Amino acid sequence: MVWTRPKEVPYPSVWHTFKARDVDSDRMVNYVVQDLPEERFEQAINHMLGIFIYDEPTCKAKKLAEEPQSVQEIGDIWRELVKDKMALVCFREGSDEIAGLNMTYVSCKDEKQDYNCKGDRWRDVLDSVLYFSERSNIYERYQVDEYLAAMGLSVMPKFRGRGLATEILRARIPLCRAVGLSLTSTVFTAIGSQVPAAKVGFEETFVMEYAELAKVNARFEFPSIQSKYCKSMSLRIE
Repeated sequence: MVWTRPKEVPYPSVWHTFKARDVDSDRMVNYVVQDLPEERFEQAINHMLGIFIYDEPTCKAKKLAEEPQSVQEIGDIWRELVKDKMALVCFREGSDEIAGLNMTYVSCKDEKQDYNCKGDRWRDVLDSVLYFSERSNIYERYQVDEYLAAMGLSVMPKFRGRGLATEILRARIPLCRAVGLSLTSTVFTAIGSQVPAAKVGFEETFVMEYAELAKVNARFEFPSIQSKYCKSMSLRIE
């Protein structure tokens, strides 16, 4: 089964607007969260490769950015995911500068997985996420055949501390409603994404300390990781 975005849902669409502090002052300005436009796909991927893989706890712990094969592979994965036209981007109103991104896509129960990972560091990170996904048992637990998933939430450093991560996650709700999805679920690896997810209403589906995760498989040991827990978190869309 291959999911396709309903043709009757305009693309790109704005899904959420909110007010937050401006970049260089305490003045409140408008921000929008919308579909990532097709012409911005490569720029978004460059953002993720230039910022996210250095910040995300498991990628950082494995020093993924230092292994070219892994960098190439994770970039190629994002290039495939954005083809769903479901990724979210946040802009400050009146500016086309990317303030934040959520690499959302639709995960389908019957979709065949034949991905062959070659980069050692990316394989360790990906397999740990897949382990979490399997333990979360999302399809059966929530009785769905598809749901909105994600592989990466990132806010530009200069836009941090303004609640953008929370609002980007909140934009998943109207997006899911519009395309007919009743659930969104993600493996959140950092407290910086777990706290915003909880504020939006995500529940903890499966939680494990990183110290315990390392006992499952030696490859799942993430040296000097700052976060204590890895959490699969889900939100039903009413």
